[in-house]
Amino acid sequence: MQMPQKFYYLIIFSFLSFAFLSPPTPMQEYTLEKIKSKHLTNFYKLNDSVYRSEQPSKKGMRELEAMGIKSILNLRRRKTDEKKIKGLDLQLKRIPLKAATVDFDDLFTVLNSMQQAKKPVLIHCWHGSDRTGVIIAAHRMVFENWSKDKAIAEFISKPLGHHRIRFHNLVTLLETLDVELLRNKLKQEYMSSKQ
Repeated sequence: MQMPQKFYYLIIFSFLSFAFLSPPTPMQEYTLEKIKSKHLTNFYKLNDSVYRSEQPSKKGMRELEAMGIKSILNLRRRKTDEKKIKGLDLQLKRIPLKAATVDFDDLFTVLNSMQQAKKPVLIHCWHGSDRTGVIIAAHRMVFENWSKDKAIAEFISKPLGHHRIRFHNLVTLLETLDVELLRNKLKQEYMSSKQ
């Protein structure tokens, strides 16, 4: 009777030992840097070349220029930034997107504009959440080799404000995105623009 009980304790002790010795599962790491701003609230730096935010005001545009931002990529359908950048040395590109219908071609168009833009570039829509977020997630997958899971986790993270119920199509788009096809199309477009 003693032998089986000792064997039982040995097995439990072994399992507990392995549980404490094995490395913990890594948590999702977000590399977004929240930027403090007087005029922007949903303002983040992805890297030295790409920033994201909600719609900047005129004062926000001045602040962006002072920070060294060179290009603004506006994804809004009804609002331009023409008046807001008047008198400033910022390049403006507007690609109107509707969050409910963003597709592969839209991702290609915006990512191509991003890769051609003078850097650093700021991408924005109204809230800086859905249209901006799906573009940034695609950027992470295509240019930074992030996994779909990691890019989607950042996209839907609470601080960024994704409207999950209203724009559930965006997560589906990212889940089904042919990243290699998008990457290759962007590479071809970039190479042809440099000839």
